Amino acid sequence: MTRSRLPLLVLALLLVCGAPPAGQARGAFTLIGFPIDDPATREVAEEYTLARQLKTVRIIGTLKTTNWVLDRPPFAATLARHLHPPLERYHITEKGSGVYAVDDMGSLRGSLRLVARAPERRVYLVEGEFRSLAHLLNLSGSMVFALTVRERWEGNESTVEIDPQLYVRLHHILVHGILKILAPLIHGVIDRRVDSLMVAAQVVSQRLTQDPQGLYREIRTWPDVRPAELEEYRRAFRIGENGGRGGG
Repeated sequence: MTRSRLPLLVLALLLVCGAPPAGQARGAFTLIGFPIDDPATREVAEEYTLARQLKTVRIIGTLKTTNWVLDRPPFAATLARHLHPPLERYHITEKGSGVYAVDDMGSLRGSLRLVARAPERRVYLVEGEFRSLAHLLNLSGSMVFALTVRERWEGNESTVEIDPQLYVRLHHILVHGILKILAPLIHGVIDRRVDSLMVAAQVVSQRLTQDPQGLYREIRTWPDVRPAELEEYRRAFRIGENGGRGGG
């Protein structure tokens, strides 16, 4: 082999060995233990504008009850509206195919989709727009919201610990250029919004755990609860039709 052909052979070997097989996608990506195949979710988590590991939230309740609520976003939003007044404008509506519309009748409008689920883990993709600071801050983009949930027992008392982390990808090119200036404002908005949601989660979980019958009687008076939702709640918490403890 001539000296002049050796570099070409080495280059060809590097290209062949380094390139993935035909049709193979880029390397696998995981988030809180889930392999993520959804392109939109992966793009946000890999090419985020901001990323946050938020503080652990502890609520009274069980993993079973927590998952029951998380599996029903519209009903969860209804509970939050009535039991935590700061979220009284917060609505989630089912749109079909696992997609939900999110609207707080003012600053937040978008869609929510569950990307991955296991008993102690969930990944959501949120897409839409957000207005804050008297509508001076108007942002659109996507957010990946990952939850890790753990159940803890102390004697006969159970609590659930929730570790939320999020990745935000903003669509505005200008925002990326002045991110250092806007970051404190955006982090403040995120903290206030998440804190409000977590306080609502604590209130809702406490009522569901400590007084499901009383909450059922209260829910029956709410005009924005569908009969099917009320019946599903009654059966899940084994409540009699009169609002007392049912059998089984």
